[in-house]
Parts: sequence; C-alpha cells; structure tokens
Amino acid sequence: MRINLFHKLTGLLLFLCLSIQIKAEKTIYLLADTHVMSPSLLDSSDNTAWQKYLGEHRNMQDLSIPIFNQLIEQIITDHPDALLICGDLTKDGETASHEYVLERLRKVEAAGIPVFVIPGNHDYGLIEEARKYANNTYTPVESYTYAQFREAYKDFGYGGDCEVHDASLSYATELFPGLTLIGIDTGNIAHAKKTTISWCCQKAAEARNKGNQVIAMAHHSLIPHFYGQESFMINSVIDNHEILRDSLMNAGVKVVFTGHYHISDNTRFIDSTGQEIYDLCTGSPISYSCDYRKLIFDDQFKQLKILTESITALEGYDDFPNYAKGRLEEAFLRWANNWLKDNQVNEQVTEIMSQSVADAFIIHAEGNEPANPATEEALVLYEDILAMAPFFEGDISKITEVCLSIKSMLGDYPSEDESDNVVDDRQLTITMYGEPAGIRDVLAPVAKDDSWYTLQGQRLNSQPTKHGLYIRNGRIIIVH
Repeated sequence: MRINLFHKLTGLLLFLCLSIQIKAEKTIYLLADTHVMSPSLLDSSDNTAWQKYLGEHRNMQDLSIPIFNQLIEQIITDHPDALLICGDLTKDGETASHEYVLERLRKVEAAGIPVFVIPGNHDYGLIEEARKYANNTYTPVESYTYAQFREAYKDFGYGGDCEVHDASLSYATELFPGLTLIGIDTGNIAHAKKTTISWCCQKAAEARNKGNQVIAMAHHSLIPHFYGQESFMINSVIDNHEILRDSLMNAGVKVVFTGHYHISDNTRFIDSTGQEIYDLCTGSPISYSCDYRKLIFDDQFKQLKILTESITALEGYDDFPNYAKGRLEEAFLRWANNWLKDNQVNEQVTEIMSQSVADAFIIHAEGNEPANPATEEALVLYEDILAMAPFFEGDISKITEVCLSIKSMLGDYPSEDESDNVVDDRQLTITMYGEPAGIRDVLAPVAKDDSWYTLQGQRLNSQPTKHGLYIRNGRIIIVH
C-alpha cells in the first residue's frame, strides 16, 4: 500500500514538474498580411468588377474571411501566450474591414491571449482600392486615417502599458517579464523616419540595458530576401533599411519579424564584427503556401525556435494546398508576363521566361529552395537564358537582371555578395544575445576618454563610420 502511494506521489510530482516546465516556455503565434475584407463590401462573388480585381492580384482575396476566421478559432483553441500581426490586417484599410478584424481580435483578447499589431501599407491612408463592390461595379469607400488606426487598436499596441512614439505608429512594450517587443512603423511607402529609428533603437537599448531580450516587428523587409527585390517589388524593402538594420543590431536586436512579401522566407545579415540580425518574413495566409508562424521561447528567452505552419484544409475544398498553389501559379504567370513587357523585354524572351519565373516563385514560396529537387533544373534554365541573352533582340539588361534575381531567389541568399548566407526558411532556432556585458558600466558616469562602444559593450578602435547606435562617454550616440 505504501509502495503504491509512493508511486502515485512520485508520478504526481513528476507531472507537476513537467507542467511547470511546459508553462515556463512562451509560445507566440505570428500572422502577417491577412488582408481581411468585410463581407459587407461585396454583393455577389460573381460580380464582374470583383472578378476583374481578383484576376489582377496574386492573393486569394476572396478567401480572406473563411481563412481569417479559421485562424482565429484555431488560435483561441491552441491558446498561445500572445499573438502578433505584422501589418496589412485589412484588404485596403476599409472601415468595415477594420471593424471586422477588431471584433475577432477582441475575441482572442477575451480568451486571455494578448494581441499586438503593427500597420501595413494597406491599413490606413488614402488607398485607391478601398472599395465596395455592388451591381457589377464598385464605389470608393472610406479607409482608416492614421489617427483612427491609432485609436481603434489602442488595446493591441497603442494603449495600456505600451509606450507609443509621438511621431509614428511605433511602440515598445514588455511582452513578458524579460522580453520586450518593439513595433516599428514603416508607413505606406516602406520608410522609417530617422526620428522613428532613433526612438525605436533607444527603447531597445533601454530594454537591453535592463537585461531584457528584445524582438521587433515591422511590415516591410528589413533585409532584401533576394538580389533585386527592390526592382521586382517596389516599396517592399525599407528604403533606408541599412541604417535601420545597423541601428537595431547595435541596440541589441537580433530578430525582426516582417511581412508584406507574402512568402515565408528567413534571411540574415552578419557584420564585420560577427554581430548578426535576422529578418524573418512570414507569408500571407491567403497566398500559397498559406503560412503562419509559431515562435517558442525557452524560459529565459535565450533561445527562440521558429516553426512554420500552413493551412492545409479549408471547408469546401478537397485539396486546398494544390488549389492555392494553382492560384499562385496563374497569378505569377500574369504578373511575370506584364512585368517583362513593362520593362520592354521582347516578346520572344517574355514567352520563354514567364512560365519559368512563375515556377521559380512557386519554389520560393515553398521555402528551402536549395533542397527542392526542382531547383537544379530551374537554375540550369536561367544559366541557359543568360548564355543566350546576347543573341536576343533589344535591350538585354532586364533579362540579365531577372536571371540574377531568380538565381539569388533559388539559391536562397539575399544578395550577390552573400551567396553562402543561407538559413532554414521553415524551421529555425536562434540563440539570442547574452547579457549586455559592459553596457551598465559604460552608461555610468565614468571619466570621459572619448572611447566608443557598441551597445553590447564591445570597445571600438576609433569613431564608427557605420550607421547605428553607439555609446560614447556614457551616452548613447546616433551615427548617421
């Protein structure tokens, strides 16, 4: 009897220990580019103006509501410790669409899951495609203003314990004790003002000096995800991204979550001192492969595991992944054809390249391109096109540019000079920064010796020339 009681007590103790260990981890769900469009803005799915719109865009905008609702229900059921959304919550900032999103986010919040968002370029401002579709045409509708967004989302980053920047929709908050979140507003045109960069980095430095780990999220890319991304996708990379990248890195930020790009792709930058920063872009749930992320921190926030999940089933579709893949292929065929023609690539080459560009983007959307069996064949094709380019009629500069961009995309590296900087797109573990050694001492009022330090406490040989935040004579200095 005593033995059985001992076994029961031992089992109970083990269970409690495991429960405590599990609860010590923090799981965060991450979404981007949900592009929710309120059902009240469409009278019929076969509206001819609406069908024309769908044919001009690569997203499955017509499925934004069922997909968003499915994700919200799943999040409430899974009950993570927090939910983050990296912008473009709505189709085009329509008031009705924001109201729909807010109603669902309040359900998540009511379930005990804190929610934090950052706006994207489709969330506020004068947006031409903010429309109501009825009677086979459309009429413009109001979209949120900057002030309306700030007020409406006061429970999701812009109120409570969050510290909000006066001159932008950026904010800082202690997500959990020991982990600070910085939301960076990159506006409607992929631009972070110098005042915004300064404020965000100051808040990151303060958090690191306190001993917290810091993560950041922005809508647009902090680091290009392939060579020539800025040409292929205008306003997709923050126009002063190198300044922001270096400043965040020097402020002790190692991980930035982004969106906009609609493809889950992880990339990183390593500077000459060995410091690194990751841009972890999460794909859109309404664009193949219909992704969202799970972020799992250990109990000390010293290690972050990023898991990529995909929507694999949707009511009314027998094989949803293949359906979504087909929609993306059709969209990229149209897009590639138009892009090549707009850039005056001749008809002969456009015909050859349109399908190959679409195929490459499908490989890119699936992630981990170098390991995909289809990549090798695709790379050979682009090598052949480059070899034949001198024999094509007309300007071949755009052909060369496209080929180099696609090769970079298929090689999974961000630029020509970083061909070995490849990280896993679907599952990645990152060791966060250690304690901010030296920052406390450096920030103290010590003798002025004009020494320069990084925010990690590393002493520099001379005044830095790279953009970013540094410490000099106990003060944080911004180098422009």
